Amino acid sequence: MTAEPVGAAFREPPSGAAPPVFYEPSSPASAEIEVRRSRFIAGVRKVSSPDEARACVRAERERHPGARHVVFAFLVGPESSETAGQSDDGEPRGTGGRPVLEVLRGSGLRNALVTVTRYFGGTKLGTGPLARAYAGACRKALEITPRAVFRQEKKYRVRAPYDCFEALKRVFEDSGCRVENEVFTEEASLEVFIAEGEEGRVLTAAGNILRGRGEIC
Repeated sequence: MTAEPVGAAFREPPSGAAPPVFYEPSSPASAEIEVRRSRFIAGVRKVSSPDEARACVRAERERHPGARHVVFAFLVGPESSETAGQSDDGEPRGTGGRPVLEVLRGSGLRNALVTVTRYFGGTKLGTGPLARAYAGACRKALEITPRAVFRQEKKYRVRAPYDCFEALKRVFEDSGCRVENEVFTEEASLEVFIAEGEEGRVLTAAGNILRGRGEIC
């Protein structure tokens, strides 16, 4: 999708601007709190799929081998078609992933993963204080997370001869489009995601390269 930076978290778009489809993090952010000697380290980052979110969680565990838990929650996609996930990672049920997901959902961010890594301080907190600690760490990180406004995009399937494929791909990438699922058989193909409102310009440029020798549908 095509990002329009709007600065720090929770900043509203200018008056009269078209309402955004959703916000997502424009760069990572982190924050830490301490509760009864337990450290809760929250991180926020952009993800584009549940698989990417889970890979980031695995990487977080590798960065913190001495941590007791890495609780997480993610939201991918607009509210109308979102994919959500969360995990307590061994904490009592409902004390980690759920409160983090609730805070994330309330922030308005999408395409976002929040991890909260806990270093146990030797004192059990109880379910209520534990849930508040995870939610508090998440909230603190989200408050400083830069965000960007995103527009909805449309997916097109493209087939092209090899001799113009790289030029075609460059047109899409230079226009800020997302390119996925490249396949190479007798001819090359890919999927391109174009922001709404940009289709005419991008497809015209692509057509000038193809000159009827491929297909965009």
